[in-house]
Amino acid sequence: MPCTKVRDTLRLKSRLHSRELGDDGRSSTDMITLVPTRLHWVKDDGSDDPLDLCVHSPVHFQIDGQTLVDAADGDFTVSATAIYLLRTLAHDHTEENPVGEHLFPCCGHAIFDTGDDDVLICGCPNGLDVSVVHNGDGTICLRKASGETNIVTETEWRDAVRAFSDLVRRFYDDSLPKTPPTIDTDAYAKMMAEWDRRRNEK
Repeated sequence: MPCTKVRDTLRLKSRLHSRELGDDGRSSTDMITLVPTRLHWVKDDGSDDPLDLCVHSPVHFQIDGQTLVDAADGDFTVSATAIYLLRTLAHDHTEENPVGEHLFPCCGHAIFDTGDDDVLICGCPNGLDVSVVHNGDGTICLRKASGETNIVTETEWRDAVRAFSDLVRRFYDDSLPKTPPTIDTDAYAKMMAEWDRRRNEK
């Protein structure tokens, strides 16, 4: 069923939401919980490798109690996820027009500066996907590959996405400075520049 049809048949909870940050920096709205649950570098042994450019974590993603991504689904490259999620604030993410390979990619270690404003991130073929479609009326349709659909407001989605992004970025800030190989220096800088630009867009 198209998202516009779902929108007409579902009861949208229209209420104001404020972002509440706890001691751990996590946030949620009344409808959305979207958090990385165990941030780590790829070795996952507590070490901090300045050459490791990608943050990993399981993800807990629920809307109104319905689970879209569960921590049991495994680790994702949440640095790539953060950028892909930020892209969905301005663009749809669909099979026909994706913002990345998967919204929650298993891997995102290959980073390329193609000369465009946005970085190109590539990984393996694995990951979990959720489509994101802007309905044009201030709401967003989120759909799992299995077909379950949720409607949230653009404000709810923006707040949840930015909070997720901030948690991942804080992990970078609290870690050793990154020293990417020379071949990756420009691409890594482009990734961080896009991250900052999209995070701070109105």
